[in-house]
Amino acid sequence: MRLSQFTARVILFLSSREVDDVCAFVYFQFAPPMTCRCGGSRKIQYDAHRKNSLQREKRNSFQIVRKSLSSSMKQDDDDANNRFLIEELPLNQIFQRAVVLQRSGERSGSLEEYKQFLKVAESHDVDPTLYAEVHANMGAIYAMQGKGSETTTDVKIQLRLQAKESFQMAVKYRPSLGSAWVNLALLVLAEGKELGNSVTEQSQVMNSLKEARQCCERALGMDNEDERSRSLANKLIGDIDTMIRHLK
Repeated sequence: MRLSQFTARVILFLSSREVDDVCAFVYFQFAPPMTCRCGGSRKIQYDAHRKNSLQREKRNSFQIVRKSLSSSMKQDDDDANNRFLIEELPLNQIFQRAVVLQRSGERSGSLEEYKQFLKVAESHDVDPTLYAEVHANMGAIYAMQGKGSETTTDVKIQLRLQAKESFQMAVKYRPSLGSAWVNLALLVLAEGKELGNSVTEQSQVMNSLKEARQCCERALGMDNEDERSRSLANKLIGDIDTMIRHLK
């Protein structure tokens, strides 16, 4: 039985509404905490504890960024003007521009802003664990770009690989980022969907299902406090287990 027979329920990667929601809780985790609407009537509501935690994380992240930039320039006291400009590099503004563009559907522009953020952060040796969500957001954009009806198969495959690499970077630097684990699971399922019925391909389908399940299990880890990603991971595990039983 081919994996594609289960796409209506399982491959949420193919559903723009579901993927839009996934993208939403990826980037709102790093944007200023707020209540927002996604997919019409859906809401993402942060409680007071989570809101304060995210505010502290964002504030501390950019304080560390500024300290890093400042310390990197201490050796060049003769160039005070440049030191001031670099010390005040608005990484937070770059990020916010990227988020605004992503929300409005300007994916290419948003992607360029995220790339600029990474370029600046990496050039000043900023701790990558402080901006893991940037990689997750880029993964979400690549995934959505691969859904275009006019996108060729080769381009879709390339965008999916870029999305997967971005989410892998996100969980490398922030293993507790449940939304990135769920997105990885969806991408793996999308890859398995395209396999055929031969013995070799069926074996690959099974491997894809197991890999996707492992990603969902990571999203259910004790360190992931995001209830939406935990809920979606639970639903995916149920569907994956059903498919595994049918394939045996």
